[in-house]
Amino acid sequence: MNKPKMIILADIGSLKVTCNGFKQIVKNLEAKFEVVTCKFYSYVAKRNRDYNEYISANGFATSLPSASRRRNKLDCRQVIDAADIAAVGNIDAVGMITGEGDILPVIDMLKTKGIDVYDINVVEGKYAYAYTGFIAVPTSALREGYTAPATKAQQKRAPKPVQPKPAAPQGESEYLAEARRILDGNSIFNKYRR
Repeated sequence: MNKPKMIILADIGSLKVTCNGFKQIVKNLEAKFEVVTCKFYSYVAKRNRDYNEYISANGFATSLPSASRRRNKLDCRQVIDAADIAAVGNIDAVGMITGEGDILPVIDMLKTKGIDVYDINVVEGKYAYAYTGFIAVPTSALREGYTAPATKAQQKRAPKPVQPKPAAPQGESEYLAEARRILDGNSIFNKYRR
C-alpha cells in the first residue's frame, strides 16, 4: 500500500523549531505520509547551524530570508512554491509551517487541485478551519527560550490623569469662566513675553 506523498514547506523564521525537533516531526509524519522533500524558508546557515548537515545530507532546498516577509509576515516564495506544487499536481499533501500572513488563497488553490494542506504549528492559528488538518509541534521541539506565540491580549491602560479645572467664582457657570479665561488671553501673552 502506497502512502500519500507530502512536501513540507517550512518557514523556520516563524516557528523556531530545532533541527532535532524538525526531524521528530518528519518521523511522526512518515507514519502516515511519504515525505518526498522539504524546503526551508528564512534559512541562514550561520543562525541555523544545526540544520546545515541535515539539509545537505537530504538534498533539501533552502531560501534566504526575504524583505517582503517583514511587511506581510508571509514569505512570498513559499506562496510561489505552493503554486508550483499545485500546477504540477503529483503531490497528495503539503505540510505548511508559515508566518501569520493571509494564507487562505494558497490553501484554497491547493485544495481545489485535490491536495490536502496541513498546518504544522504549536497551536492552531486563525485559519485552522481552512486547513485539511493540524499537526501539533511539541514545545520541547522549539529552540531554547522560545515559546509559542501568545494570543494578543488586550492590555488595560491606566486612565489619563484629569487636570482639575479652575474653580468658577460663586454664581458664575464653569463654561462662562472657561470662555472668559480663553478670551482674556493672558496665559498666551505671558507665554511669549520676554
